[in-house]
Amino acid sequence: MSPIWTRKAALLLCTPAALLLGVAPAHAQAGAGTPARVAEAPSTNAMVNLVRLLVAQGTISRTNGDALIAQATQEADLALAAQADAHRAFALVAPQGSPTGTPAASGAALAMIDRPGSSAPAPAEGSATLPPPAAGTIRVPYVPQVVRDQIRDDLRADIMHQARVEGWASPGMSVPEWVKGLHIHGDLRLRSQSDVYSRFNATDVPNFQAIVNSGPLDLLSGAIPFENAVENKYNLLGVRVRLGFDFGVSSSTKIGVELASGNNNAPTSTSATLGNGFYKRNVYLNKAYIEQRLTSNAVITAGRMDNPFLSTDALFNTELKFDGIAAQVSFPHRVFGYADFTLRGGAFPLDFGDQNFPDTATLKQQNHQKWLFAGQILGEVHLGGEANLKLAAGYYFYRNTQGRPSAPCALGFGDTQCSTDWSAPFYVQSGNTLFQIRDIVNSAGQSVDGNQLLGLAEKFHVLNAMAVLKVPVSDKTQFTLLGEYLRNLAFTRNVCGHGEAYEPVNNGGAGGSGNICDPVAAKRTPFVGGGQGFQVLASIGYPAPRQWGEWRAFLGYKYLQSDVVLDAFNDDSFHLGGTNAKGFTLGGSLGLSQGVTGTARWISTNQVSGVPLAIDVFQFDLNVAF
Repeated sequence: MSPIWTRKAALLLCTPAALLLGVAPAHAQAGAGTPARVAEAPSTNAMVNLVRLLVAQGTISRTNGDALIAQATQEADLALAAQADAHRAFALVAPQGSPTGTPAASGAALAMIDRPGSSAPAPAEGSATLPPPAAGTIRVPYVPQVVRDQIRDDLRADIMHQARVEGWASPGMSVPEWVKGLHIHGDLRLRSQSDVYSRFNATDVPNFQAIVNSGPLDLLSGAIPFENAVENKYNLLGVRVRLGFDFGVSSSTKIGVELASGNNNAPTSTSATLGNGFYKRNVYLNKAYIEQRLTSNAVITAGRMDNPFLSTDALFNTELKFDGIAAQVSFPHRVFGYADFTLRGGAFPLDFGDQNFPDTATLKQQNHQKWLFAGQILGEVHLGGEANLKLAAGYYFYRNTQGRPSAPCALGFGDTQCSTDWSAPFYVQSGNTLFQIRDIVNSAGQSVDGNQLLGLAEKFHVLNAMAVLKVPVSDKTQFTLLGEYLRNLAFTRNVCGHGEAYEPVNNGGAGGSGNICDPVAAKRTPFVGGGQGFQVLASIGYPAPRQWGEWRAFLGYKYLQSDVVLDAFNDDSFHLGGTNAKGFTLGGSLGLSQGVTGTARWISTNQVSGVPLAIDVFQFDLNVAF
């Protein structure tokens, strides 16, 4: 304990005795050997008299006694000054007639502040005062603890009353435990799209998407659909709505469900076209998955999920969801202090086929299930500060997606289906090379025309390599440069391996007889399909504009040959979907308010090979997300 507090404790303990015994003259109480002192006049301060008594008895020295008297006098002056300020505060702000000592009167000290030029009344004569404050100084007197406790209790009572009235907090009614793990998210997009066609486009381009979706169709003598290639379409309005629920069952398990709009169940779009007679729009199950975290670095996801791979819309549409199971293992410790690595992989069923094929046969055939097996290695190199470089290499192996020629099929003479109908694609957009898979014969076994099905002429084993460089421009904006290369390792130009009857129906060049598989080699029309592609995309601005004034601008070029990727799954806006396209994309986004973003995009494309088909697409999106 410090000497000052020791002396104060001793004085407090001795005060009752001093008051009872009185203060004796100094010369009467002096101890033996103590020098005689001149008698001092008694003080009105009991503490001063007590100290003098202790000095006279020799308990403390005169020097220490004088120091204690000086300190006690100073503290007494400060206490009197504080008391005077409290009285002035009461006189200025306490309600007239308020009794002294009530919370209102005591709390009035909160409002007492000294300002230069104040007209507050002067303290009573003889009271201690503090020096006047400097110009511009605000003085707030001491608020007693009892007043602070009263203010706290009153505020607490008011808040709890408001909570009970408004229903946002009630005693005994806590939030259910399951609500704490629920996360709700969603977005709504309104889009205006205009499609503009070159006047030099060919007008006899078959609409292979419509042909495949229609089922068996007589391609030689029947009426087949053709694409619109010359009539511009302006301000086509569409809406996209998505609503998702993610629920954390535990610290290691999560489930997710998402509903989305759509014109149909096509895999590449959840946009619904407006203006078709005020018909109600469809709602689909867009996601339904279970995510299990095995360790801090390993995760398995099963069900219908987001794209688990780092990719662009050249390979997979941004709205595409995957069915199946995916796993990810991360190595977060930087290799040599510069890089992190992640391994991703999965198995995804594309089509289990008809479980009762052929429908009209007593003996059923085995269906060859269609699958996608994929793996990717991702590395992130840290370049210092916020700059980083992502490098990714993926391999996507599609199984049983190639069309297969059927056995002779006597349609109309007992057969309703052919042996390889299962190999027809489930969905296409545009670009992939197609051929007729049915060998239709009459009752005599002779080849005849009839309702055909189309199949993919090529296998798809796609290698994808990409790099993404991000460099900060300021504390909130960054420059991003993306480069990507794609190659179908299974692509071959031997599209006539099944014979003349199975020649491709598209991706033929100019010249020849019009038959890519003409028996006379000199007369063959050249096959102009290809299996490579690339993309370059640069952007600058905020990574994801969500607030007023946040912006982002982008410019890119994309080149995709006919059979580089499966055209069913990539972007549906570039060249209106599919492959065999090249061109530029230019656009930007601007944050309009919290969670509201406007995006304008212009896409100018042409076919890589084949007949002329140039399409410009302009899109304006208004996005609201939460």
